[in-house]
Amino acid sequence: MPHVVIKTIRGPSQKQLQDAAKQISDIVNKTMGKLEKYISVSVEEYSFGEWENVYNEFVKDKDNVLIKPGYTDPKTFE
Repeated sequence: MPHVVIKTIRGPSQKQLQDAAKQISDIVNKTMGKLEKYISVSVEEYSFGEWENVYNEFVKDKDNVLIKPGYTDPKTFE
């Protein structure tokens, strides 16, 4: 069923990541009508140096990215 992946730069605490995952699960449940027992959320953390590769592989020019970031340069976030 729905599996959501959060890709982020290292920094948020484990509690913040857990809270975000729970809220995302709740939203998927409410908006898509999927029971929580079918929803999974994972977190992948990256260094700043790794982020450019993540951006280029998973974000840049991807049709499945429904909310685009407000930057186009993953090195400067401008």
